[in-house]
Amino acid sequence: MKKPKVMNSAEKIGNNQDMLTEILLRLPTKSLIKFKCVSKQWLSLISNSQFCLSHTRHHQHNGFLEPTALLLKVKNTISPEFDVVPLKHYSEVPFFHYVNPPDINMLQSCNGLFLCETDDDDVDNVSRYFICNPTTKKFKMLSFLRNPHEDCEFYVSLAFDPLKSPHYKIIAIREVSKNSFEFEMDIYLSETDSWTVPGISFEVDGSIAFDDAVFCNGIIHWNSYGDESLYFDVGKECLQKMPMPPTENDVLEIYKYFGETRGTLHLAVTYHAFIALELDVYEMASDYSHWFLKHRLNLGDAMKVFPELNFGCLGFSPGFSGVCFIRSEKEEEPKVVVWADGKIIFYDFNDGEWKKLYDPGPGVKFGTRFLDHFTHLHEQRFLAYKYFENLSCV
Repeated sequence: MKKPKVMNSAEKIGNNQDMLTEILLRLPTKSLIKFKCVSKQWLSLISNSQFCLSHTRHHQHNGFLEPTALLLKVKNTISPEFDVVPLKHYSEVPFFHYVNPPDINMLQSCNGLFLCETDDDDVDNVSRYFICNPTTKKFKMLSFLRNPHEDCEFYVSLAFDPLKSPHYKIIAIREVSKNSFEFEMDIYLSETDSWTVPGISFEVDGSIAFDDAVFCNGIIHWNSYGDESLYFDVGKECLQKMPMPPTENDVLEIYKYFGETRGTLHLAVTYHAFIALELDVYEMASDYSHWFLKHRLNLGDAMKVFPELNFGCLGFSPGFSGVCFIRSEKEEEPKVVVWADGKIIFYDFNDGEWKKLYDPGPGVKFGTRFLDHFTHLHEQRFLAYKYFENLSCV
């Protein structure tokens, strides 16, 4: 009589779905993408929407996800190309080659999902919008309950927090008639794949930048070049006003850089000056009553640390190409990331010093691939999108 074959450790784990799940939950996202090819069992498990959600939540730190990289894209260019600044391990970010057509304009990054626009010249020259996860190469085209009126303003924003819900919402804002400054709002719910009309209408002037949205603490906030802006509580479906930082008399703002780190809103402002190196960094109070000035930075101080960099060489233009904000779980204060002269540096509020974030290598500069659109590297205005490497479903 033959003795029964003794199962080895690997077989025991493979036959124990719960144990296998616990092991896979602890692996990096990129590894799981590759491990889908191991077997049908692994493919089914890793592709399961509940597993994807659990994996994302397993890799949070103190209630927040941390970005893997920054994607830098030239403002007002429709192209699938961007530069990548790693924040953790170096990981190649998939380009949007799996989307047809390939002309892509990134509008917003939100905890692993991207809201994008594509200019489809073959279909009535109409912009079309989609949600995608570059890690999984999955995307969903959006169709709207009420399409934009011809020549009227139309904006979309994304609200998604996988630590609270696996579902996302799209906020569509449409101008009622041309140059009326009267807007209406529709909301898309991925949970039901349907649109709702909350009955919200409002009038605003042209100072609010509805194309510059930040999702933070369950609320969509919009940048503004006026004294006030708006924010929308997605859960309560409530639209409220919020103040913007006061400006100095007779001083024109050139750019405002809007962002958030770990549940806190930040704003950086640069001003119209012959050598525009000053950068005022603000933080929003938790009750939305006011912004307070954290620091008045001067990039001239950064040149003392990095003499090889040349800022402010263009008159009456910022001597840098863009700003964003990042913060890790162990840090009390944010980092102000600046890309200038083709390099990436940051100001660390934790110790009050300028440092280099990422060096692409000798002779390599970010943004050089786009120089055919500009006469000088500093003329480029870069937007930064946080890339979260995760398995979130669309």
